[in-house]
Amino acid sequence: MNIVEAVILAIVQGLTEFLPVSSSGHLVLGREVLGVANQGDVGFEVVVHFGTLLAVLLVFWQDIRILLGSFFRGIAKPAQLVRSYREDAQFRLSLLMLLGMIPAGIVGLAFDDQLESLFADTRLVSGMLITTGILLLLTRWTHKQDKPVTPLKALLIGIAQAFAIIPGISRSGSTISVALYLGISRREAARFSFIMVLPLIFGAMLLQLLKMNDTGMGAVGVEILLTGLVMSFAVGWAALKWLMGMLERGQWHWFAYYCFAVGILGLIFT
Repeated sequence: MNIVEAVILAIVQGLTEFLPVSSSGHLVLGREVLGVANQGDVGFEVVVHFGTLLAVLLVFWQDIRILLGSFFRGIAKPAQLVRSYREDAQFRLSLLMLLGMIPAGIVGLAFDDQLESLFADTRLVSGMLITTGILLLLTRWTHKQDKPVTPLKALLIGIAQAFAIIPGISRSGSTISVALYLGISRREAARFSFIMVLPLIFGAMLLQLLKMNDTGMGAVGVEILLTGLVMSFAVGWAALKWLMGMLERGQWHWFAYYCFAVGILGLIFT
């Protein structure tokens, strides 16, 4: 992998990690196009994911700070957990986010080896991008509502996140779309989706780091890694801010047409 390829893949990661178009699917197709699909770049994958993790922290820092404060205050008083859950909306939301993480965590740990093989199937990825497009398009007929997140809704959003482990299914696309179907407001759907994924991104990075003990960093140099980190962070931050604006304006379903186009092209040319 050279600098140009690193820049292209980091931009793809930064854009598609948050936009509802599947970062994993785009990286699979991007490597296929660039001819770098089998170059053992585990270290590069770690740093570009870290870059997008930093972007989420920057955009949602105030929300994250409030949620963490409420969570630790709540668990510090075990005898009052039920009361805190009922009376503290932020503590309740933090617990519901933890609940939403469970399905993806189970699937990721239980089927890690089987899921890894899916990343070699470009036609499957293309088909899943079309599926993502359908999920996004259906939100066009949802009504603007402001219903609260409940345990059942959190679990359903978490199940959608678990399905998004399949390359080509957008994580943000599936989780936010399901939240909108359930009547959750656009702002709350995005906040729940992006903050909920932070521990999972961190966990995925740790798993990749553990793999590096066996496989090594891969055939990439320090300059490639730094390029990937900086570009994925900068592009990820810009993409996330842009996405929030489009979601608020009710333009979420616009991304469906892009997913249809990329999926169909992938089926034709790969």
